[in-house]
Amino acid sequence: MHDVGYVVAGYAPASTVAEQIRSGRPGLSYAAFLTWRGQLVREPPRRPDPERPAAPPMRRHERWKLAFVGSRCTKCQTGHLPPQRVCVKCGAVDQMRDERFADTSCRVATYTLDHLAYSLQPPVVAAFVDYEGGGRFSSELTDVDPKDVAIGKHLEMTFRRLYTAQGVHNYFWKARPGR
Repeated sequence: MHDVGYVVAGYAPASTVAEQIRSGRPGLSYAAFLTWRGQLVREPPRRPDPERPAAPPMRRHERWKLAFVGSRCTKCQTGHLPPQRVCVKCGAVDQMRDERFADTSCRVATYTLDHLAYSLQPPVVAAFVDYEGGGRFSSELTDVDPKDVAIGKHLEMTFRRLYTAQGVHNYFWKARPGR
């Protein structure tokens, strides 16, 4: 079996691994590392498993889901995430251009700590984030200490696994503290 590497055209990482290490952010605990790797078994949540991701809807929304492409109104320049056909500000219909939000800086507009949702590292931190130039999105935060979350905190987007259902991994974008 071959190990095939994939390169995304035009992608440049926000920071190198060496820069991330030098940032001094606290690392993952060993127990959490083993849990994420499936080597330390934890009690599963006492609720039904999530539904398995379906391929047809994922393919239908591939550009939005994988490239994190929203839209921007060409009349009033309002950003929309997820992409929209009708502008929420001026009401223009079908006057949008695609815009990539994956590399756009954002800030916490409001957030909540969910101690009941299943997570390998509770609590789940859910937030609404506002993007520079417009656009608001509901996102789970990752790589964050819940005590450090605050309204106005600078964030950036990262592509992560959301959950696994019946052996199928579902990936999407999460926000993490800006570097």
